[in-house]
Amino acid sequence: MRKTSLLLAPVLAAAALLPLQAADPTAPVYWSAAKTTELDQTAASRLNKKAGLGTSRLMDSAFILYREGNSQAEIHTEQADFIFFREGQGTVIIGGKIVNAKPTGAGELRGDSIDGGTKYPVKAGDSIYVPKGSPHQFWLESGQHFTATIVKITPKE
Repeated sequence: MRKTSLLLAPVLAAAALLPLQAADPTAPVYWSAAKTTELDQTAASRLNKKAGLGTSRLMDSAFILYREGNSQAEIHTEQADFIFFREGQGTVIIGGKIVNAKPTGAGELRGDSIDGGTKYPVKAGDSIYVPKGSPHQFWLESGQHFTATIVKITPKE
């Protein structure tokens, strides 16, 4: 019994360090332009150079994305993305087939790239809706970057 406790202790300690995922707020939340700018800067400061992205969480179903590199191709099987581009420019590829798709989490597939698909050039002020189950990928030319707000939507069927 003591050996089991010793083996379980590191697992419990690691679990305690994982961030708890809370539900979206039930009361209104207001983000002023100044607060949004601050969150944009936070996302940019969290840039993972290898992945080419940084984020700031607004709530479970929404976040700010700063991107200056290409993403992997991905599919969300249960949620859609509503993306509001607020600064910069790039391209979103939607449709086609993911090359080397592998499950990476609940309701999520990721892969190397998209074969086929439609390219949508995007810039500040543009919005795009990516339906659930649709392969999509962010593509940026050298020197490009963008900041966007992404809202996850669970569509009614």
